[in-house]
Amino acid sequence: MSDAVAIGDGIFQITVPMTHNPLGSTLIYAMESPNGVVLVDTGWDGDEGWEGLTGGLESMGHSIADVEGVVLTHFHPDHTGLCGRVREASGAWIAMHEADNEMFRLMSSGHTAEWLEDQIVNLRRAGASDADCEAYRAATHLKPPAGPESAADRILTGGQVIPLAGGRTLRMVFTPGHTPGHACFHLEDADVMFTGDHVLQKTTPHVGNFIYPLEERDALAEFLSSLQRVQSMGVTRGLGAHGLPITDLPGRAKELVEHHEERLEHLYDAFGDDEITLWEVAERMKWYRAWSDFHPLAKGMAVSEAAAHLRHLVTREQVVQVQGSEPARFVRV
Repeated sequence: MSDAVAIGDGIFQITVPMTHNPLGSTLIYAMESPNGVVLVDTGWDGDEGWEGLTGGLESMGHSIADVEGVVLTHFHPDHTGLCGRVREASGAWIAMHEADNEMFRLMSSGHTAEWLEDQIVNLRRAGASDADCEAYRAATHLKPPAGPESAADRILTGGQVIPLAGGRTLRMVFTPGHTPGHACFHLEDADVMFTGDHVLQKTTPHVGNFIYPLEERDALAEFLSSLQRVQSMGVTRGLGAHGLPITDLPGRAKELVEHHEERLEHLYDAFGDDEITLWEVAERMKWYRAWSDFHPLAKGMAVSEAAAHLRHLVTREQVVQVQGSEPARFVRV
């Protein structure tokens, strides 16, 4: 258990650990509110995480019962996992953008066998082999990753204000890309934005499309546009959910835009003159390690990221889908 760290501007940072995850922890932010404390995210569900969150609040002079509300940056379980336990212990309201709330509800009710079979069909549409599909099936755990079944009590829209103590406010900034309903929160009387997983100090956030072979939504276009929005706001300091504070938020956002432009260029070159499936697109993308070394679930996430980059190349009319191929194949223009 670690104490909350006062990081200035009335903000406390609480490290909530998570086991069996390379990220190791999620950084939760707490601020005084009119009726107690407001949290930005809650962290991963588990006894170790619960002890981290409750212990951090106690070091601030609060108990979990003092949590008035939770604003969620997005639906992923390392951000939402403890929501159900927080609400049961305190009666707190839970708020998030509407575009993520249905996924949050479905995720917290647990993955079912039917859900898994739908995922296998989806992977086959991407061009996955029988062996890859069976490896994915064997690696998947059908259990809820977000504690007691949850959904937001309050639906947030872009620009909405959350009151804090002393007349201070958090303003929601809609930043889709990492998820369809990702939100950042601007502490308006300070040069600070809580960036969730939209902008991180070192890590490049995952951006994925999850309906194969070609989802209508262009997640990467949303992400790049959201980065440009954050760049233009004039906020210098970013506090992400993982890693160190960001001292130059516009500069870091610009680096992420440039990173994805480089990946798009590399992927376009990697097509050569071949007609390839989405799975083969993922195999040819530039990763931090060899494709053959990826865990089956990591391959699933990588395919979603490949799908986002492929979708954006199609949007830019640099790549087209080959008509009549099964599974679908793509070729560069």
